Amino acid sequence: MERVRRKLARLMAVSIGIMLIGLMAVLGAVVYKSAGSDAPQGVAEAVIDLPAGFSVSDTAVSDTRILFFGTMPDGETRLLVFDAQSGAPIANHRVQ
Repeated sequence: MERVRRKLARLMAVSIGIMLIGLMAVLGAVVYKSAGSDAPQGVAEAVIDLPAGFSVSDTAVSDTRILFFGTMPDGETRLLVFDAQSGAPIANHRVQ
């Protein structure tokens, strides 16, 4: 009976060891992934040239784009989309 008990204890110790190694691997992967994705990219500085007389009524910002919603001097409603890094225009849409 004692022999069976020692085998069972050894099997349990090996199983716990394997589980701990697996848990450490998973936690290491989570820390590695979370540390790499939040690295700051630096501050982007760009000049965005809006059309003369354009009146901005709303804005929206994503990772790579800036959107301006507003009206032109003639009353036409427009959506202007610019690249956030370079300030280059991407789209100029008329809204009806």
